[in-house]
Amino acid sequence: MRAKECKKCQSKRIVKSGFKKLVDRKVQRYKCQECGHYFTTQEKFHHLSQEKIELIHKMYEEKREQRKIARILKISLKKVQ
Repeated sequence: MRAKECKKCQSKRIVKSGFKKLVDRKVQRYKCQECGHYFTTQEKFHHLSQEKIELIHKMYEEKREQRKIARILKISLKKVQ
């Protein structure tokens, strides 16, 4: 999906500006030439996959501590909570 306009000022003057590095992939980053705002086409960066969510539930049912789950899956404690 290609960015069509700035999410902040709705300007159509945007340019590619590198990538946002995520845990499992890279996402194209854009810069607005009008307001200087950086953004991506992704709404949220930190969505967990359905597989990880199910794994968290399974580990939680096994009476594992939330901190251990976060450490094992290499995600933040806040995401586990």
